[in-house]
Amino acid sequence: MNKKRARAVILLLVLALIAAACSSGTTDTTSGDASPATTAAGGTTDPEPTETTAATTDEPVVVRAAVTGGEDTLNPYTYVSGFPGWNMLMLQYDSLMQFDVNGDPQPWLAESVETNDDLTVWTLTLAEGVMFSDGEQLTVDDVEFTFNYFTEKAAGRFARDLRGVESVTTDGDRTITITLDAPNPAFDLVALADIPIIPEHIWSEVTDPEEHQFDSVTNIGSGPYVLVDYVEDQSYRFEANPDYFRGAPAVDELVVVVFADDSGPLAAIRSNEIDVIFERISPEQIDLLDALDPIDISQGPEFTTQMINFDVTKAPFDDIAVRQAISKAVDRQDIVDTVFLGAATVGSPGWVHPEKAVYNPAVAAERDVAGANALLDEAGYTDSDGDGIREFSGGPMSFEMLTNSSDSLRLRIAELVAEMLAEIGIEVTVSSVETATWEEAVWPGFDIANGRNYQMAVWGWSAPVQANTIRVAELVDGNPDIGFLNLTGFSDPAVDAIAEALLTEADPAVSAQQIGELQVLIAEGVPFVLLAYPDGAYAYNSAVYDGWEFIAGQGIVSKLSLLDASARP
Repeated sequence: MNKKRARAVILLLVLALIAAACSSGTTDTTSGDASPATTAAGGTTDPEPTETTAATTDEPVVVRAAVTGGEDTLNPYTYVSGFPGWNMLMLQYDSLMQFDVNGDPQPWLAESVETNDDLTVWTLTLAEGVMFSDGEQLTVDDVEFTFNYFTEKAAGRFARDLRGVESVTTDGDRTITITLDAPNPAFDLVALADIPIIPEHIWSEVTDPEEHQFDSVTNIGSGPYVLVDYVEDQSYRFEANPDYFRGAPAVDELVVVVFADDSGPLAAIRSNEIDVIFERISPEQIDLLDALDPIDISQGPEFTTQMINFDVTKAPFDDIAVRQAISKAVDRQDIVDTVFLGAATVGSPGWVHPEKAVYNPAVAAERDVAGANALLDEAGYTDSDGDGIREFSGGPMSFEMLTNSSDSLRLRIAELVAEMLAEIGIEVTVSSVETATWEEAVWPGFDIANGRNYQMAVWGWSAPVQANTIRVAELVDGNPDIGFLNLTGFSDPAVDAIAEALLTEADPAVSAQQIGELQVLIAEGVPFVLLAYPDGAYAYNSAVYDGWEFIAGQGIVSKLSLLDASARP
């Protein structure tokens, strides 16, 4: 039996066991990552909490979900991806604040959050009666420990959220004071609503998380679910925490099955082997699945991005005329219509999503092939031999565009962009490579200090980078300490000055003005070409459970979806 067939047989056995458990009502005792959402039919769902419903039965509510790719042992130092890894992590843990349906942070573990006028001192009052899943009480000491631990054990990504934290102090049983070394207007978004609070009595024993052999003990949290079974690269099983401080979850058991690629979940939901897909489904599947009762689609705007990156430190991309010509030549609306079948928002040249309050409508995408050709002509990029390809530095303007082979939509984007750029005399050869190869070329070692090794690439960022608009500074600032997501090598003193001021501006009105100005400069400087913001579309079996809550910018994979509507912020 070959390896692929063996994995298929194992997966079928896992699904069979899950189905048997669901039908018998017994459980296995083995332990081991704005605006209202819309339905596929085009109607608008009410953003206010609605009654959470599931199939009417005396049996426990069991939901079987699908993901593509495993998330390791799923604790704060081992989970793999921003989505859905962080989302699954936070089923077990809680943060001090929680995103509501509009994607705004609201008090959660902290029942109140206050800050001083210059946003350097944040004072929180901890909710009463919060317990960890092992029965120990969550206290202000655990909050203080969490912040100090993630700062000191910087191997995990949460240390980045805590840059600028000067001190964390406690007063009595419920008050926590966090002092920053400079104003941070997005601290609630990037830290308080993101960082999982971990139990000191467990993690104080983990002295070196980079070398530690993690087991189920390190998954103890205060969240609505407990991970009770994990089979590497096959499945996770979560049981509801009946003593959750916001009330017992509406779903009693969640089984997450791991598939190798997106074809598996699509087949499994059609054959009733799973009940929900914890990944965005492709645009062509939306109407097909929605036509199959009782499968329904939850769809709405998300803040993920699809874009073209280029190395602006190398010719000819170091010439602003070339970058501007590429931006003008790309038909963003055609990409939205052709690749996403309309299930996306046209990308803004200034980065900011049109659904954001600080979006600058004066910065709009407009295709102008004639204007693009004129720019290149004026800059001296001509086609001297009449072969349809312009020249620079004695050679053709012919470049490789990288994309990851696992993403068919990105491959189609690359093919379309290649066709569009041919109209202005730029030849693009699309190279579809393994994800690891693609990442290593564009972002070697996930550290911009390592430089870059590509000419052009289709790229994209997960929702949090767009959701927190201030983070645009991380993408464009020439200072690597600030612009640590600047993968194109872009540098502009005017951009840097505004970006750096933005990070510490306490006045929302001034901040909005700065972001508006930054959008203009980004559109003019073209550090990248933002193409589209794809919608999130999720398929689920409404006969099993239909309480899924679409959070603007994040989708349905959230603890809020599994809690009773009355427990949601």
